[in-house]
Amino acid sequence: MKKLSARLKAVADLVCGDIIADIGSDHAYLPAWLVKNNKIKKAYAIDISAKCLERIKINLAKFNISQEIIEPVLSDGLAELENIALTDIIIAGMGGETIAEIIATIKEPANINFILQPNTKTEVLKDFLTANNFKILQEIRIQETRRYYNIMRVIYV
Repeated sequence: MKKLSARLKAVADLVCGDIIADIGSDHAYLPAWLVKNNKIKKAYAIDISAKCLERIKINLAKFNISQEIIEPVLSDGLAELENIALTDIIIAGMGGETIAEIIATIKEPANINFILQPNTKTEVLKDFLTANNFKILQEIRIQETRRYYNIMRVIYV
């Protein structure tokens, strides 16, 4: 299993629980690393793209991780996981406005640790969080190559 990038490692360090949803999982590197390092028990690797979902399945086989432990899910946001008790929701690598749109669809955001890493429009996301009773508990800034990333740990209050 390959080493996580500095950005993904910083995201991984903010995971608090043991059942996560990684929205926009792409390759499933983050949930795979969390499982292999005994940080979580279960993950949902969610992506809107069927091509990415196939890549997730290939990587899980390559990393020798069961699809019962990391379940690949073809979904737009959390639409397919309505009745699943999650401890953490990770949304990383999207625009701030897209992250806000995904969070807005969550019916019961209480008792969930959100780890958010917008690639653009961070202020749009922060304005949404403030207006909708979310509190930023932690915010870190990571440099990877020539780019800076803001990563936030957020809860609903």
